[in-house]
Amino acid sequence: MEKMKYILIMLLLPAVSIAADPPWQTNPVYQSVFDRNVLQYHSGTFSETINIIDDSYSEKNIQKKSPLLAGIMSAAVPGVGEIYAGSWWRGLLHVGIEIGSWVAYFHYDAKGDDQTALFETYANQHWDVTRYVQWLNVYWGGSIHVNPNHNLPPWERVDWQQINEFERTISQFSHRLEPFGTQQYYELIGKYPQYNRGWEDSHPIGNFEPVENQIRAEQDAYFDDISDMFSLYSGKRGYANTLYARAHNAVLVVFLNHFISAFHAAFLAHSYNQAHIAVDIENRKDLYGERFVPTMRLQVEF
Repeated sequence: MEKMKYILIMLLLPAVSIAADPPWQTNPVYQSVFDRNVLQYHSGTFSETINIIDDSYSEKNIQKKSPLLAGIMSAAVPGVGEIYAGSWWRGLLHVGIEIGSWVAYFHYDAKGDDQTALFETYANQHWDVTRYVQWLNVYWGGSIHVNPNHNLPPWERVDWQQINEFERTISQFSHRLEPFGTQQYYELIGKYPQYNRGWEDSHPIGNFEPVENQIRAEQDAYFDDISDMFSLYSGKRGYANTLYARAHNAVLVVFLNHFISAFHAAFLAHSYNQAHIAVDIENRKDLYGERFVPTMRLQVEF
């Protein structure tokens, strides 16, 4: 309502400037080239009217907002630039998105860590690299050494280099077993069928004592006979990946919120400056000669 009042006042002005009262006049002068009665919404002179407009309006509108500063503020903390530009609800919206995104990130990242610990523990209990090596030796003609000391954990009873060198000789195999405990290790044993026989419930044809025709059959069918533990483990690991993907998406929202908020804040600050009333003093010629006169302008841009 305040802005509309001042815009209507200015639209009624017969010119863009109004000369000040001559200094020798003791009463308000209304007999000039310009009709000043349109400004007399109170009893007083032009200068008094200017003071009322300036006190009630200019502080809010003449002092411009910096789009650059608004953008930098929101790039650092989304929403702060919008609040600076005078838009509280937009600022609070970006603040809420920022907080919500970080909460979602930490929530899903923590759940992903818990799920990772769960499937890794499951794999350590039910997938045995010595069993996988035995399958390679019996059905694929390998000669990989296995330490007979059962007191050692399975991953310490085999030579990983020997395993990888033999895997390279088998054209049907697409991957090489990564060292125990690595992210790739846990991915491979639950993703590719060549590691299926390392699972506790997986039983190859002939049960490690095959005859010749069973060896050939096993080589042709090992990737079709997927064990239940293999499938269950794959689901556990897949769910962990889903949780991490959600955490990753939350981080993307954080970055997008910073970028969008910075652009938005700069735009709001720019828009804030587009319509305002300015009071100035200019050197002009009027009925009383050439002198400095108060000038009021209305600027509206679209």
